[in-house]
Parts: sequence; structure tokens; C-alpha cells
Amino acid sequence: MSNVHVQQAMNLLSSGLDEFISAKLHPILGALEWPTVLSELDSLRGKEGWTYSRKDVALQLRMLTERLGNLGYPFDAGDKNRTLSSYGSVLRIVRRRWAHNDEFGTFDALSAVDTVRTVLAHVGDQDRADQAALLRSDLLSELVDTPADRPSTETSTATSAVPATAPDERGALETLPTRNTTLPGAVPWEPWSLAVVGEQEDLDSLRPVRVKEMVRSLIEDVVESEGPIHKDRLAKLVGYGFGFTRVSAARSKRILHQLTHAAVLVDNHGFVWSEGIDVSKWLIHRTSTEAQRRFEEICPVEIANAASAVIRTQGALSKEQLQQKVLEQFGRKKKSKGSELQLGLGLSHAVSHGMIPEVH
Repeated sequence: MSNVHVQQAMNLLSSGLDEFISAKLHPILGALEWPTVLSELDSLRGKEGWTYSRKDVALQLRMLTERLGNLGYPFDAGDKNRTLSSYGSVLRIVRRRWAHNDEFGTFDALSAVDTVRTVLAHVGDQDRADQAALLRSDLLSELVDTPADRPSTETSTATSAVPATAPDERGALETLPTRNTTLPGAVPWEPWSLAVVGEQEDLDSLRPVRVKEMVRSLIEDVVESEGPIHKDRLAKLVGYGFGFTRVSAARSKRILHQLTHAAVLVDNHGFVWSEGIDVSKWLIHRTSTEAQRRFEEICPVEIANAASAVIRTQGALSKEQLQQKVLEQFGRKKKSKGSELQLGLGLSHAVSHGMIPEVH
């Protein structure tokens, strides 16, 4: 019955968030429906052919957790605790598990339902928050009746949003140099909104099915946000999601082993993409700084897109000039050994796919 409670909570959340988001953005959007915001942002990011519905809780949670272009994070405005983006990030993982028909234990379901209750209460929807509280009461009764259902290492996602010790890379967005976003296809890079969903002991064992399901869902959420993302960075962010501030090679290997069970694809250069993305139609590059992304963790396809944009805008350039202009798109002034290798991969991709002419 725990999955039924999660489904009912998600239905409550969907109804409440649609009303809240619509009311919040009406002064800005007027007659336009709020999914238009995500549709336009996704179009800029090379995502096409998606369906956008006001009732889709996945889209609603994206609105709460992602930067909405020039609107920034309107639902966290004036809230130093970033309540909605923090709990929204946790609920994104819950929603993925729910969509995958994963089995929720009673305690997992209790945590999910209580997080929904917290969000609904925060947005002022007390009626639906009270309905979520009734679901919580049912689950509490079930938990008392069947105490063996709760593993000793299980953790409550309702109380594990963003710990003070967890790395937070979102604020660095404000330092993006505006000059870098003037080329065609250039959009600001958006880091994943951190969601802590489990305990360190869970990740170190990775034996219970529920933990594997959490890791898989976390992988998919990170890749949807930052993809294409290098698998090393992906492993690090998933580790953050289990309370680690540093991820060892052994932990990284355990995390990446779960890639085969997630709805993602890994290319020949070790970059992970969401399933369903047509790489040939992904024509953007995301401007960033060295502090945000190591150049070695920028996909060759993205570098090729930047090179193509530079050539289209500035005409024929020498290889050295082109390399310098591409580096500038990603906040670099000088080449290093690592960046030179990555540049070579990107320019080779651009040439081999007819995006730019051979440069010397």
C-alpha cells in the first residue's frame, strides 16, 4: 500500500503546485501558461519534441528547482533557506522512483509523503497539506504495525534536503561573464540542484534494491540537469546526494556500475546523455567558468558547437585564434595540457561532422 500513498501524495502535489506556479507567474506571463517557460528554455538547450502539461509534476518540480532564464529562481525569492528548491530537488528523485514503479517501503513512503506535506504547507495550500498529513498518519500506523519494514540504515528524505556541509555550486551562476553568451547557441551552464536522498552507509553497501533504485533515479536527474556530463563529475554529484563531500575511486566505480540500469547513454568520450536526446540536433554550448566546470569535463560535442558558433560569427580564423575564442566561451584565457587535448577532440568532432572547415 505504500506506493498507493506516494501516488496519492503526488496527485495532491500536482494539483497544488499548478495553482501556485500559475498564480506566482501570472503577473509576468499574463495569458501565457507557465509550461511555456520550460518549452522555451528547452528549445534553447536543444531539447525538442517534448510534451508540456501544467499537470505534469515533473515539470512543476523543474520550475521550482531550475534557473528560469532571466527570471532566476522566482520561487526562492526572499527565502534564504531556498525551501522550495531544496525540497523540490528531493521530490524530483521521489517522482522518478514513482514513475519507474519502484517499490517504496513504508518508511520511504512516509518520508516522501511528509516532504509533499511540507511543500504544500509552504506554498500556503493548507487544505491539500492536511490531506497529505492524513496519508502520513496512515503510513505511521502501518509503520507501527510492521516495524520490521524499516531497515536500520534507511534515511528520511523529508529531513535531508541540503546539508550545510554539502557542496553548493548554484551561486556561481551569478558570476557568468555576459560577454560569453552573445554567440548563437550560447546559453549559461546550469548546475544540478543538490538533493540528499540517502546516507553514506547506503552508498557504501549498495545492496538493498531501494538504494540501487535511488542511485539510478539520482543519476537520471543529474544527467537531465547537466547532461552531457562527464561520468567522473556525475559520480561525484551522486556521492554528494548521499552526504559525501569527497567520492573515492571505489565509490565512484560502484556508482557508475549503475549506469547500465538508468535511462542514460554513455558516449565514446565518457560523457553521459539522457535517453532520447538526438546528439546531431543538440547544437548549443553552455558558457561557464573554470570554477564551475573543468575544461576536461566539457563534452567534445559542446566544444564543437562553440567552435561552429565562433566561425559563423567571425569568419575564417587560424587554429590558434579559433582555440582561443573557444576557450573564452568557457571562461579560460590560457591552454593547459588537459584543455589542449579536449580542444583537439572538440575541433576534430566539428571538422569530421562538417561543422567547421579544417583549420591550420
